[in-house]
Amino acid sequence: MQMISKHIFAAVTIVTAVMLATPVAQAGPVSTDDLLKAQDNSAEWLMYGRDYRNWRYSPLSELTPENVAQLHPVWAMSTGGQLGGLESTPLFRDGVLYFSADYARVFAVDARSGNIVWHYEPEYDQGLTAVLCCGPIHRGLAMKDDLVYVARLDAKLVALHRADGKVAWETKIDDWSKGITTNSAPLIVNDHVIIGISGGEFGARGYLKSFNAKTGALEWTTYTIPAPGEPGSDTWPKDDSWKTGGGPTWLTGSYDAATNTLYWGIGNPAPWSTDRIPGDNLWTDCMMALDPDTGKMKWAFQYTPNDAWDYDGMATPILVDLTIDGKPVKAAVVSNRNGFFYAIDRTTGKFIYAFPLVEGINWTSGIDPVTGRPKVNAEMRPKSGGATIQPIVPGLEGGTNWFPPAYDPDLGYFFTSVNQWGMGLTAWEKKKLNYKPGDWYIGVDYQMYRMGDTIGHIKAIDIANKKVVWDVPSSLPLFAGMLVTKGGVLFTGDQRGRFLAYDAKTGKELWKFQTGSGINASPITYQLDGKQYVAVLSGLGGDPSFYYSAPKGGMLWVFAIDGKVQEGSAYNQQVIEKMLPEFKK
Repeated sequence: MQMISKHIFAAVTIVTAVMLATPVAQAGPVSTDDLLKAQDNSAEWLMYGRDYRNWRYSPLSELTPENVAQLHPVWAMSTGGQLGGLESTPLFRDGVLYFSADYARVFAVDARSGNIVWHYEPEYDQGLTAVLCCGPIHRGLAMKDDLVYVARLDAKLVALHRADGKVAWETKIDDWSKGITTNSAPLIVNDHVIIGISGGEFGARGYLKSFNAKTGALEWTTYTIPAPGEPGSDTWPKDDSWKTGGGPTWLTGSYDAATNTLYWGIGNPAPWSTDRIPGDNLWTDCMMALDPDTGKMKWAFQYTPNDAWDYDGMATPILVDLTIDGKPVKAAVVSNRNGFFYAIDRTTGKFIYAFPLVEGINWTSGIDPVTGRPKVNAEMRPKSGGATIQPIVPGLEGGTNWFPPAYDPDLGYFFTSVNQWGMGLTAWEKKKLNYKPGDWYIGVDYQMYRMGDTIGHIKAIDIANKKVVWDVPSSLPLFAGMLVTKGGVLFTGDQRGRFLAYDAKTGKELWKFQTGSGINASPITYQLDGKQYVAVLSGLGGDPSFYYSAPKGGMLWVFAIDGKVQEGSAYNQQVIEKMLPEFKK
């Protein structure tokens, strides 16, 4: 079978551009205890959301509102490739940055010099790009013991040796030709590598799978659409629609070690023209709680029953303990694509509260204050073969889409991007929609449009007091993730290519740097040789690029106040010396 050709890439730093082929000395494997205590490890960034609660909060405090304006780039490197857009969150361990680029290419980069230690370049069967909903993007990696885990776009899970990038094992998740792909970061709980799938737009029946971290053996599968007779099956028609019912699991979940509970966001039903599949369509558009050892569901809360607007429910739950209405609460909070912010009791799945983050929401007239169930406006629900319905607010991109929020436990603030725009939907005639593996199965045509001069908003939400405390507008939609630090600084990016720092308490802009392309990725911070660094990937592509144009180009940027580049660490010099005879030839 013909293969997609390998991508061309280059490594560029401010001072040197040497490709490395030897491993970096490592301090030790990443243990289960390391992952459980990731939040207390201020120097490193060991998992997608920094810790199992997905706070993206760093205890580092060198950078403050008073000095962050002194940040400058220390080094940068080009990711090359076919510029499919960068959405990844890097990991940092033992002086090395690990990250994925478009097409699930994996890089290990020496954080002192910016030189590439190793890279992993997957090869794909011809035709894969036809079943990628939103471009060849990739969102991140996982790490455990001496392995780095990547879910390839062709629904394969691969474990790479952290020292040299060589494949330790590879296993098949599913058949990509059916429209089932994978582009999110796995979540590792004990020795379980847990991964979700994309493919709802192709009629895939969603699920989570767990694989053994050491061997790659499949441990369990939990489907998000119940088969007949299973809990929730009575919310589907009595036909075979459940087999193509959607409910993808395409973001990374959260984990509460105290109760051994996994939390995962579940996507929307298929097709979008849900008059064909009447009922609540459980367990789509849900926050789901599961046992990570068995995959058994503990409970689920549904945001948008019978979702006809592609609002999904895939947002990663952020786990917080705080006092609400005078009562201590263990909550899971989410800024949803449907335009609302939710707080859910994560021990029971009971609704606590919700309030709108988008103005003019009209798909519902409101949320029931006791149950959390929306009161759907039937006039905003497209019907097969019917006229175009517009404006529907928010548009199907949200609200808040996939991009990760952050939580500051000192302030009690949840930081997220929210987009204010609308859409029109036209449902297809029934005879036009027939399921075929690998073909689009959405059942509607859609158009996004702006509703004013401002689309994007960075918002800080006081969770305990149920209110927005500050709001920074942006003319373009925002798709970058958030990072907040103990020093009181919030970092994010925008589609104009600016890497931005704000006062976390007030929202005042403190600093910005032009990276050269739109930022859709999520920044991290780490400590190296006693200094605090901040890193972010820049490179427009994927979903946001459907709506406007901006310069392409993938770069990893690293910033610090007094950071240094070490041009010739010992192993770098050894590699250079080995390469010199080859150059002389």
